[in-house]
Amino acid sequence: MIEERIYPSNKMPPHLKCQVLSFLRIMWPNGFVDENRLRDWISHEQDHSISMMLVEKGVLISHTQVVWRYLDHAGETYKAYGLSGVFTYPAFRGKGHGKRIVDKGTSYIEASDADIGIFHCDMSLKQFYASRGWIPIETAVALEGPKDNPVIDDEMMMMRFFTEHGKKGRPAFENIPLYFGEYTW
Repeated sequence: MIEERIYPSNKMPPHLKCQVLSFLRIMWPNGFVDENRLRDWISHEQDHSISMMLVEKGVLISHTQVVWRYLDHAGETYKAYGLSGVFTYPAFRGKGHGKRIVDKGTSYIEASDADIGIFHCDMSLKQFYASRGWIPIETAVALEGPKDNPVIDDEMMMMRFFTEHGKKGRPAFENIPLYFGEYTW
């Protein structure tokens, strides 16, 4: 029987942490280079991550993290939550597990104190996330890296706007480049 489990990422059982890190290392290898080549952490501590997963008999099927941080943009500060590390192991794909885990993470964000929800994904996943209630911000430009020399993140920005403060900020996210920080989640 498939179980839903939720853990603060720093409290995850070692056998599940190993499975998450193994997938991340293969799918997003850029996060595991240079000083991070032996990385044993799932996400940055300052992103307050919560891992949500589907597990059967100790085997990880699907995973997402809900993360948050304060984002400054266009003279305003927003409490921004997002999804990160979303995946389903290949043997379990096509059975709705990805939708289930994204819906679980999205519901968590909806029930939080988020002003906005924001994350980046591959363009090929735009319709998938849009079908789960996320809005593709086609005109958005996100910058990451050193503040004095950032680079453009070329992935699709997906957002939700929850509070009045967040809703009022939507035009700025659509039209003014966002410096996301040293890294996106």
